[in-house]
Amino acid sequence: MKKFLYAFLLCLFVSAAAPFVLAHFEANATCPVMHGERVKEKFFVDYQGERIFLCCRNCVIAFRKKPEKYMKRLRQAEAEAQTKKSL
Repeated sequence: MKKFLYAFLLCLFVSAAAPFVLAHFEANATCPVMHGERVKEKFFVDYQGERIFLCCRNCVIAFRKKPEKYMKRLRQAEAEAQTKKSL
């Protein structure tokens, strides 16, 4: 019975958290350091309360050295994506 309860609670937690995680992950779908590269969930940096996904370990290192430069690129990419969605 305990195993069933744990499995049920785990499914409940995952289903509740999935929309938030997927929505955020989808917003940052390409790497701000290496343009056009798809990001991977295991490579990320938390910057000013926001989780930024990157494509590889080297991009994590590069982002940490010049975060403002890459945040600017990320904001530009997000603006372009919003423009495409509204058309």
